[in-house]
Amino acid sequence: MSPYLAFHSTSELYGKMKELENLWEKFVLTNSPPEKLRYLIYESWKRCQEYEVDPKKKQSAISLNNDQLLEIMNHSRLFEAAVQIMDDLSKQIRGTGYLATLCDSEGRIIYLDGDQKVLKEAELMNFLIGADWSEKAIGTNAIGTSLATGHPVQIFSAEHYCQGCHPWICSSAPIKDPLTGRILGVVDLTGLSFEAQPHTLGIATMTANFIQKRYKEISYSTLQYLHHYFTQVVKRKNGEAIILFDLSFNIINGTEKALKLLNIQHWQQIGSIPGIKQLQNFLLNQVHICKESYLDQLKLHVHVEEINIQLERIGFLVYLQPQQSKDIVSSPGFCYDSSHQKWSEIIGQSEKFQSTIRKCQLVAPTSASVLITGESGTGKERIARTLHQTSLRHNSPFLAINCGSIPKELMASELFGYEPGTFTGGNSRGKRGKFEEANGGTLFLDEIGEMPLDLQVHLLRVLQEKEIVRLGSSHPIPVDVRIIAATHQNIPKLIQEGKFRTDLYYRLNVVELHIPPLRERDHDIILLTEHFLKRFSTKYNKTILSIDTDVISFFKTCQWPGNIRELENTIEHAVLFCLTNKITLSDLPRSLLEKERAPLLLQSSPNNEEKSMIIRYIEEANGNLSEVARRLNIARTTLYRKMDKYGISKH
Repeated sequence: MSPYLAFHSTSELYGKMKELENLWEKFVLTNSPPEKLRYLIYESWKRCQEYEVDPKKKQSAISLNNDQLLEIMNHSRLFEAAVQIMDDLSKQIRGTGYLATLCDSEGRIIYLDGDQKVLKEAELMNFLIGADWSEKAIGTNAIGTSLATGHPVQIFSAEHYCQGCHPWICSSAPIKDPLTGRILGVVDLTGLSFEAQPHTLGIATMTANFIQKRYKEISYSTLQYLHHYFTQVVKRKNGEAIILFDLSFNIINGTEKALKLLNIQHWQQIGSIPGIKQLQNFLLNQVHICKESYLDQLKLHVHVEEINIQLERIGFLVYLQPQQSKDIVSSPGFCYDSSHQKWSEIIGQSEKFQSTIRKCQLVAPTSASVLITGESGTGKERIARTLHQTSLRHNSPFLAINCGSIPKELMASELFGYEPGTFTGGNSRGKRGKFEEANGGTLFLDEIGEMPLDLQVHLLRVLQEKEIVRLGSSHPIPVDVRIIAATHQNIPKLIQEGKFRTDLYYRLNVVELHIPPLRERDHDIILLTEHFLKRFSTKYNKTILSIDTDVISFFKTCQWPGNIRELENTIEHAVLFCLTNKITLSDLPRSLLEKERAPLLLQSSPNNEEKSMIIRYIEEANGNLSEVARRLNIARTTLYRKMDKYGISKH
């Protein structure tokens, strides 16, 4: 019998269950090697002991929240290749009492479908989307053991190390990258033990093979992307010792200088280098995006940068530099200004904000176009600058242009430049545009939603062709610029209204980073307040030690339509007018107090006071009723109703 199958015939089931239960109890109680147990199960049980997994454990842990799951479903290339095949499998097994499951390389469930009654039963052991089914999390099980061994495997009844899984049978097969052999994830079929069928392992294996075939195209495109990425880096960093590895430590490419440093003639010899295992362990165990190390045996300083596609790691770019000691060195090719430090300087600990920062850290080292969305004042340009500073382009220009502040007739010349004699009164020598000035670096297009429709066509062409044509010229000029765009507007809505091109939107929106408004970052308000208090106390040479708790409570109730910028201005005002060592409500801008308290005053004001307040706000807003409603924190329909009640005219 195959060592990967748990049994041959369904007639064996009940006798097999009893036998396995006895073997499991004996192992758990006496730790003695169980006879008649498959060797791969015994090896797995021993691993579980090393991991200190509790054999009485009833359920696994949930390791992915909804946001993380959504991110995987949107960006995982395994999920993209597998989802249609998994849907087909789910239809085929409908009514059989089985569940079809797809897990990633860490054993986390990212797809689950099947019989609803069985799904309900499986919930008792946390067999759910987002749950961790690695051996370290829940002991011997087909998903975790298949990942650990790299083989298809069927686990039946008490072969499961944890007691909570004993009523189940599961059959899993690994999905491997066709080019590198790296395990991408597993396909699993799970059902109750009394419904066990030996052929489910064959179905899981066949399904995994189908997914591998579909993934082959992705694998080839990944290889092409890695080669292209390496070529672009070498152009910018000519003369550096650079090696490109895939995720399995296979060398994709490398420079001549790297070969000389390692004292080898060709890359096939790298495995024979003393100390190369140290580099391999460093790469394959690294967690951070940008990391440095000193390899003692090779006397080399190593700087590693991840390469990602759609936020998914696909390879490593390794810079080598000879060095006799562990002291940090500086070189134009090395970015020792740690990206982690750059991102840690951005204030904010709320889960929504940190989720965005994690995305930023993944996308920063790539050349992917980014669209940053969020309300005015949330810090979109700060994020864009940090993306540039932590990218491979950090030594090249970062230029920002506000598409809403430049007159329409000047926008084209500002972006693309012009030749001599193009304009009356223009520079007689012509002018380079922002794309040329930012060549090799990053161009930040703020308020992209304000860009005129006719100019959007030209921008789209630049993104597609990687070249610009100056006004008054017919000669294209190649440009290598990463685009980061930002907007506070709803671009899909602008597309519906015919104000923004769909094709340009998809070109810009390779990765969308949404910055949540300040009102949704409760604890961050305190952190930012303390930061601004320290900054402005130093700036104006004042000793302000604290902020009254009433002020903090008030800040938490504020809507902050101007977000961080509004909070910053508020603290600066308070520091300027504070006459003691503590900021109180009386030190805050009057406009903020009135704006935020207006809804409460409306609720409690007698009719005459309410009427007077509405009239005053209409006068201050020059008849802009939307602004009046916003300042009063009421709906416009409510405002209209009150105006009608009091006979108030807009003018």
